[in-house]
Amino acid sequence: MKKFITLSLLALICSFGAFAQGSITTYHPYGMGCCVGGTCTVVDSVGGGVWSTSDPSVATIDASGVVTGVAAGSCTISYTVLASSATATFYVSPLPAPISGTGAICVGASLTLSDATVGGSWTSTGSVASINSVTGDVMGVNGGTQLIYYVVGAGCYVNTVVTVDATAFGTDTAISGPSVVCLGSNITLSNATTGGIWSSSSVTVATVGGTSGIVTGLVLGTSTISYTITGGCGSASISKIVTVSNTTDAGTVFGPSTVYVGMGTISLVDSVSGGTWTSSNTLIATVNPATGVVTGVAAGTVTITYAVTGCGGTAYATKLVTVAPFDGIAGNVIFPTSYYGNVKVWLIHYDPTATTLTAVDSMVVYCTGTSVGYQFTGIATDSFRVKAAVTDSAFTGTGYIPTYHSSFFYWHDASVISHTSGTSDINEDITMLTGTATPGPGFISGSVLTGANRGTSGSTPVIGLHMICVTSTGTVTQMAFTDASGNYSFSNLPYGTYTVFPDSLNYFTTPLTGITLSASSASFSTGGFIQHTVSKTITPGTTGFNNVPASATSVSSFPNPTTGQLNIVWNQKAEENATVTISDISGRQVYHSAIKMSTGAGMTSIDLSGTPNGLYIINVRSASVNYTSKLEIQN
Repeated sequence: MKKFITLSLLALICSFGAFAQGSITTYHPYGMGCCVGGTCTVVDSVGGGVWSTSDPSVATIDASGVVTGVAAGSCTISYTVLASSATATFYVSPLPAPISGTGAICVGASLTLSDATVGGSWTSTGSVASINSVTGDVMGVNGGTQLIYYVVGAGCYVNTVVTVDATAFGTDTAISGPSVVCLGSNITLSNATTGGIWSSSSVTVATVGGTSGIVTGLVLGTSTISYTITGGCGSASISKIVTVSNTTDAGTVFGPSTVYVGMGTISLVDSVSGGTWTSSNTLIATVNPATGVVTGVAAGTVTITYAVTGCGGTAYATKLVTVAPFDGIAGNVIFPTSYYGNVKVWLIHYDPTATTLTAVDSMVVYCTGTSVGYQFTGIATDSFRVKAAVTDSAFTGTGYIPTYHSSFFYWHDASVISHTSGTSDINEDITMLTGTATPGPGFISGSVLTGANRGTSGSTPVIGLHMICVTSTGTVTQMAFTDASGNYSFSNLPYGTYTVFPDSLNYFTTPLTGITLSASSASFSTGGFIQHTVSKTITPGTTGFNNVPASATSVSSFPNPTTGQLNIVWNQKAEENATVTISDISGRQVYHSAIKMSTGAGMTSIDLSGTPNGLYIINVRSASVNYTSKLEIQN
């Protein structure tokens, strides 16, 4: 009996030793290395081990796998579980010396940059200048400025700015001054770049002083007045058409005809510049004299006049504007930083009797900065919510999250707008929320099920339910939807504490809190929920609920985006074979392989370094797994 126990224990120790033989990988985009003074994180597919370094004078490593570069060189990083270790060579690269040879060049000219640190490569982004990656030769392509980088080793770099002069002019390439000169009178034109020469295309119509820019109208007609600068990059000219006139034209007023009381403004413009705007009744509407921006004050109509004084006296152009009381709900969609793109806004009605939410109207507006306005008019007396989302936010990691007024991702917390028909509810702003996901080895999964129908057994999966993963600080980090089996998952999570929150339009939810991911427990696969169709609630499931803890299987992949090396991580109940396929967005398959997923935790790596950059779909499929995720490749 003792012999049997001894052999069994020895076999168990050996199995642990074999299990610890994982492979060390890193999240650093340049592979197994970092810069002097920099850090990166290394991971192993097996948990519970101890990290160490062969040479702390080159690189140190802490218990969580964070490596800090100390001095240029290489060392061996080890990960030990029991008596078995996995090792990898780690390289620390020096920071390059400052770049020399920088300066300004003309379009078509070149200069050569250099760096005292050998072995690096040159690179840049943008269309202002091109650079030879080996020699550092820079060629001016377009006017402007551009950053040039010198990269050594594990992504260690310095940069400098190269300026390319496209013309003889600086940033001011416009001639300032009137475009009309009265017959027998003078106007003065100017340009911020000094030292140029003025000329007229028709000196019989108008003359111009060569250095003064003073234009004199001689006869009725037009003449092109040019300003030419000669500098280090050659000569360049800009021009302006000047009309010699003895009449005055007020042009035509363009712009909207309606503005709402207390609800934004409208802008009017005229085909002739240099005039002044006035309102016939400032108690109904005011207008900015210089810009033509009209603000509604009270319901009614008003005449907006544009007056231009010229060679024949003063001429007028008018536009009738209606000021209407605003009947509806309006506000702004506000972004924490500038966003350029379409934003969809929904007007949502809640029926407390049927406990349903219905989108009764929607609109798409285009944002070109930190906010964009929306408005819904002609709304009946009732209670509403408003919600906004950027049209490219199929939220898969970071980005703008679909958000309710004022700033909530869950409708139960959203502000309710009690609207009365014929009145205005304005400034109902929506401040957009963002996710802050960062790469990591963590994984959370579970199922959402509802009770069985009478006469059946088991439970029914809840399909397409919106699931939200929230950090311990209350920040939404990822979103997902339950699949045909009622399962959901969140992958690539950093270590930390999380809350999972089902977002259903018609149910009150109790979140699952206190999910902690760590190096010793990087996955949580028992996040079960029960949907109660009678009480209209969703609550965390009890232990053993539909055998979720026993049957749960987790698969994830990282890093995403990848620079070529992709890791597939799993936690399996039993060993099974699987296929890995990667397809582009047109459905064309670019990668296919078979893998064996061992029992318990495991990982394998695949090489995608030859795959073109772009967006792909990865699928891992076995008897119990059907994992699909978006994948971005950035070689």
